[in-house]
Order: sequence, then C-alpha cells, then structure tokens
Amino acid sequence: MKATPSRLRTLAVRLRRRANDVETWTEWIYPHRSLRLTREGWLFLVVTIAIGLAALNTGHNLFYLVFAMLVSLIVVSGLLSERAVRHLRVERRVPAEMFARSAVPLELRVRNVSRKRASYAVEIREGVAGQPRRRVGFLDRLDPGVERSFVSLWSFPRRGRQSFRSVHLVTRFPFGLFEKTRIVPAGESCVVFPAVEGEGRRGLSCEAGANAFRKHRLGEEVIGLRRKLPDDDPRRIHWRVSARIGEWMVTEHAQTLDRPVAVFFDSRGPAGEGFEAAVERAASLVWGASRDGRGVRLFSWGRSFRDEGLVAVRAALTFLAEVQPTSGERQPAGDREFREWRREVERYGGGVFVTAGKPPDLPPGTILRVA
Repeated sequence: MKATPSRLRTLAVRLRRRANDVETWTEWIYPHRSLRLTREGWLFLVVTIAIGLAALNTGHNLFYLVFAMLVSLIVVSGLLSERAVRHLRVERRVPAEMFARSAVPLELRVRNVSRKRASYAVEIREGVAGQPRRRVGFLDRLDPGVERSFVSLWSFPRRGRQSFRSVHLVTRFPFGLFEKTRIVPAGESCVVFPAVEGEGRRGLSCEAGANAFRKHRLGEEVIGLRRKLPDDDPRRIHWRVSARIGEWMVTEHAQTLDRPVAVFFDSRGPAGEGFEAAVERAASLVWGASRDGRGVRLFSWGRSFRDEGLVAVRAALTFLAEVQPTSGERQPAGDREFREWRREVERYGGGVFVTAGKPPDLPPGTILRVA
C-alpha cells in the first residue's frame, strides 16, 4: 500500500507530538516506563564494574562476593521502585469554565489502589500541551486505599480545544541510584473559552455570602409606601411615616427590568488578531451578561443559542472557543439567524453586532462593536 501525502503528514504530526511529549530516549523504546541513572547511580555503576573486572582478573572469591552484593542492590532497587509507582491511579479534574490567558486550577487525585503495600517518595509531574512539564506535588508516603489531591495553576495562551501531557510518577526509592518514571497517558482534553475583557470580568464579583446570593441595588424612584412584611429589608423602613402612624411602613421602589441581550457574532473575515479580538469581545458580552443575571442570546451565521441558563451559556462559549473564520460573502437578508436577531433587536429595543470586518445594514438601536 502506497503512502499518500495526507498519511505522511498525519504521521509527521504524530511523531512531532510524540517528540514533544517524551523527555528521555527510553520512552521511545518503552512508552510506559522511563529509567535514568542519577549521579550517585553512575558512581555506583562504575564501582560495580571495576570490582567485577578485578574479580575476573584476580579470581578472588571476596571480589566475587562484593560484586554479587552490588548487583543484588541494583536488582532490589529496581523491584522496590516499581512497587512504589505500580499501584498508583491518577485522576485529573478540570473546572467547568476555563478562559484563555487566565489562571486555571487543575486538580490531580492520586490514589493507592493496593491493599497491602504503601508507596514512598513519589514525585508528581504534569503539563499541558505546548508548555513544559513541572512538579505539582510529592508523596512522602501513601498508605493503601488512601487518596491525596494536588492543585496546580496553569494558563492557556489561546482559546480552543486543548490537550494535556502525560502525568509522570517519578521515584528514586529506595537508594537513589535510579530515577524511575511511570508514564500515565492523558487521553482527555478540555475546551478553553476565549479570554473575557473587563466588562465580562466585572460580573465575577456579583456574588456574595456563603450561599452566593446576588445583591440587587434598589431602584432610584420611590413609587409608594406599604406595611412592612416579615421578610422586608429593615433599611427600607420610612421612619417618619412609621412614627406618625404607629406601625412599620416601608418604601416601594421602581425596579429596572433586565431585558435579554441579543448578540450577533460575525464570523466573516480572515484569521488574525482582528478576528480573535472580535471573538473575545463577543465572549465578554455573553459571559458578563450571564454573570449579571441577565438573559443572553447569541446568534451567528448558521448557529443560534437562545436558551436560558448556565448550560446554554457554556454552549455559546464553546462555540466561540472553536469558531473559525469563514470565507465568502454572506447575504444577511437571506440568513435565518440574522433575521431572528433583527426581530430580537426590534422586540427589546436594542442589540449588539460584533464583527472584525465590514458590517451589513443594521437595524436602529444596534450597538456596533468592531474589533
């Protein structure tokens, strides 16, 4: 079977990813374990070889006995180090929302599934694609059936679907002669949302208290008075009227109605900084409106997200995380999603159109955001 250019390119991509993931040459031979001699191990190996050569040249039994003892220490070191990392199970947990260029906490849970044997002196190393692997924790002792968690902060430079690097369980137990690494492959991936700007981040501080109740500001206009109910805020008591009447009276304020935010993202145009800025602007509007407790509806060419709730917001952000620029001219008058967005703008008296190129004819009351 002949190798087509597409298959050769796929093979080259796989080899490049594999080369970025491996750290020692032994991983190419056996991808599940890696072994490296430490400085003390090299010295120990040189002494062992020297004593072995002396035993062959002289034929003294004492040299053979010492040589056999040193070799047995190497064998015992390999067996005990394998016992330290064999029964460890690793689970990675990621947050539901991850934004580009923002610190993201990643949790690694390490559990000893052995029933009798404890693990000693194991170092945990992990990494994400495109970034070097680093140490995130150390297990001095992990008893059978015990689980321990390690949290590390990472930052993804760009949006989109990102992959993780394999987790390395490294130990020098028991003598420090060899550094054995158990390689745990990482098959999962995650979706990194576009970076949100200041207008989207301001909504992160809208929650307060242990139960995360949102504090609403009272309206500016007083429209009347009424008797106080048991669940009314004492700050709304009108003291002069209450003293004159002889019972508690509270003020009624006009509340501003939060109307849904209709956002249309124009995915036309070439790829580049302008397109990425438009994606981040749209994501900031969607995320900021949802954190402020307002409904948000996202429209684009061929896609629309009109449902309410956190699940719909995450679906819209996932679309913005994976969207790619489209080429060709769109006819706004013939696009169903564009017509639906225009109806939303006319119904609620305004909307937002985010684009990185030339916008079409927009309805009155539209806020144009050009990246």
